[in-house]
Amino acid sequence: MKRTALILVMLLAAFGGMKAQNCEALVAPRFGYNADRMAACPSDKLEWYCCYARAAFYESDTLPASADLFSITEVQAINGGAYLPADYVVDLSTLSYYAYTFLYFQQRYPHGDKTLCFSTPSSAHPYLVLRSIDDMTELATQMVEQR
Repeated sequence: MKRTALILVMLLAAFGGMKAQNCEALVAPRFGYNADRMAACPSDKLEWYCCYARAAFYESDTLPASADLFSITEVQAINGGAYLPADYVVDLSTLSYYAYTFLYFQQRYPHGDKTLCFSTPSSAHPYLVLRSIDDMTELATQMVEQR
C-alpha cells in the first residue's frame, strides 16, 4: 500500500512538470549531441531515454527524508567537465540527466535505491531531487506503458 501511494505521488509530480519538457534537449547529450546518431536510434529506444530523463528529477522546497544532500556545484558537465555554478537555476524542461555527472553520484550507492538532493539556492525551489535509479526506472516504465 505504501509503495503504491509512493508511486502515485511520483507519477503526479513527474507528470505535473513534464508536459513542457523537450525530449530532444533531454536526450541529445546521451548521443553526444550527434543528430545522426540520435536519428539512427530506434524510436522506442528514444522514447525510453526521454522518459528515463524525465523521470530523473523534480524540485522541492524540503529535503526528502533519508536523501543525501550535495551542492549543485559538485555536478560536472560530461562534455567539457565544467562544474555547475553556485547560482545555477534549474529548468526541468532542458536539464538533461545525460549531460551531467548525475549517474556518477548514483553509482556511489550500491543498491540503486537512494534518492539524492542537490542544493540550488538560486532556483525557485532550494532542492533539485534526483530520484533513485530504481524509482527512475519504474516511473519511466510506467510512462512508456501509458503512451
